[in-house]
Amino acid sequence: MVEIVPKVHSIDGLDHPTPTVGMVSYLIEESPNDYTLIDTCFTCSIPTFESYLSKAGIDIKDINRIVLTHLHPDHVEAANEIKRKTIATIYSHWIEASYLSKELDYNGPPDRVAFEHVLKIMGTNIDKITKKFGNIHVGPIVIDYLLEDGDFIGNSLQVIHTPGHTPGHISLYDKEHRILFGGDILFNSILNIEGLFVPPATVTKDLETSIVSARRLLNLKIEKLLLAHQSTPILENVQRMIEKAVSVAISEKNTITK
Repeated sequence: MVEIVPKVHSIDGLDHPTPTVGMVSYLIEESPNDYTLIDTCFTCSIPTFESYLSKAGIDIKDINRIVLTHLHPDHVEAANEIKRKTIATIYSHWIEASYLSKELDYNGPPDRVAFEHVLKIMGTNIDKITKKFGNIHVGPIVIDYLLEDGDFIGNSLQVIHTPGHTPGHISLYDKEHRILFGGDILFNSILNIEGLFVPPATVTKDLETSIVSARRLLNLKIEKLLLAHQSTPILENVQRMIEKAVSVAISEKNTITK
């Protein structure tokens, strides 16, 4: 666990089935013994998650809010178990809630064929992944508090609806400290791709909408960009890097559609 700025911790080192990807959750100290968790992890990573908390002197029972940026398993599989250990309130965008609760079936990517293709490129296969992660299963997850664009959570986190990767994907903006917790709105130097980039169509429901959402971030004053999948947090030149990532994504999409 790393304290990026006072009262903002990253919980990195959490496992992911895709090589180079990893998973980072974030913990915000709202007040003494009161924390907000942004995204969870795979269930198999809960011991690592709890170890990080213990080394930092944080009691897991002091997590009072769990905010899910979107419905993908790497962000939510452990949500029910962490809630059981904490009795926290679970938040998500209202669009995601029906999918997380299994009221509606979600048919977006990544599907098994695309996942196996990526694993092959990265030098592994589904059998090796299953031995470690088991049969990944999500939910149903009951959402206690439905979010919409502009809502606030805790002391400082503003909900920014950034759809595309999934329909109800959200980012969280701390205006005072100019920090954006971006979930999967962007990736940074993973999947053998250097630099900041918009996640590709193999893992994104609507790539064009995702590009528009990423471009929307340029309207915010951001000095630190904290993503769920990153080689390192981006702590400087954020606006310029987002602008470049959006420009590249638009150019690549236009090339494909010609």
